[in-house]
This record gives sequence, C-alpha cells and structure tokens, in this order.
Amino acid sequence: MAYWNDPRVRILRKYGILIDAEPEVLDSLPGKLPPVDGDMTFNKWKLSVFGEAVDVGIFSLEWPYGNTKMKTLSGWGGEYVKEVLNHQTKLTRQRKQEELEALQLELAEAAGQAHVPKGLLEEQVDDLEDTLQPSVKEFFARELKNVEDDVSVQQLLQKMLLFMNSAAAGFAQCQQQVETLQKRLDGMDPDEG
Repeated sequence: MAYWNDPRVRILRKYGILIDAEPEVLDSLPGKLPPVDGDMTFNKWKLSVFGEAVDVGIFSLEWPYGNTKMKTLSGWGGEYVKEVLNHQTKLTRQRKQEELEALQLELAEAAGQAHVPKGLLEEQVDDLEDTLQPSVKEFFARELKNVEDDVSVQQLLQKMLLFMNSAAAGFAQCQQQVETLQKRLDGMDPDEG
C-alpha cells in the first residue's frame, strides 16, 4: 500500500492525530472522512469515523515512568514510525537517483557538444611536430584548415578513429603483401635465380 493511502496517514492529515489499530479496523475506514467537531469526545469520533466502537490507539509524546520496560515503549508506535521513515528514505533515495541520472544525461550531452579552441589544438600539434608522422601532421593540417574557431571534440575523435582505422587497414594489407612475397621467396630455388 502506498504511504499516502495508508489509513493512518489519511487520519493524520484530516484530524491531526496519529493512530494505530488492527488491520481490519484500518481497512474499514471510509473513503470520505467525516468532519470533526473539536468538542467531540474520542469515543464519539471513533463512532463517527469507523461507524462503531473500535479499539484505536493514538501516538502521543509520553514521559514514561522510569520502571517502564523498553519492550513496552517500543510498542507505542515505534514500528509505524520506522515504516514511515523507511518509506521517506526510499522516496528520497529514488528522487536523488532520478536527479543523478538526469545529471549524467546532461553531462553526456554536454560532452557530445564539447569544443576545443582551434588555437589550443594548433599549439599541441606544433609542440609534437617533431614526433608526429607526416600522415598525422597532414591529417591535423587538413582538419584545422576546415575549422574557423573551435573544434568539436566528438567530430574530431570520430575522424581520428576513421583515420586510425584506415591506417591500420593499410598496414594489414601491406603486411599481407610482405607475407605473400616472403612465401614466394621461400619457395624459389636458389639456383634458378
């Protein structure tokens, strides 16, 4: 049962008292709660709300005697209060999880729209110029030539991956040709040369 549909919560909202009773008593609570007169006695209120004299306890702040046993005190509504608090904790955790997921989605979208200043990328390429292969230098020169201000990180990464894939495919093809030539050489008779 949803927390807000709990008969005890409905009574608390309508009359300002927190009650507890046997489940069958709580289940007999009508859909529409009758109004209450502030001068009404508790017995008359129970008759008005439940339609009959039922056993209903109320939770109130008590100052128990020092010799009251703890098991007695824990029965004074502690379980229901724990249920309410656990439910609130669950709702709060759910709400925070939803907020976290929304923030993660925003972050992912922002990352997809991230840009690097063209000047910064040019500086990085210039700093690495001595170590970069000519084809890599040509790649960045071509890409930077097509950009005016900022470089889209997502687009640049996609193009770099395609470039790397093309280079790897070219390398694999060259390696296969070398292996084919090596097999031919291994199969040749040295005297035929």
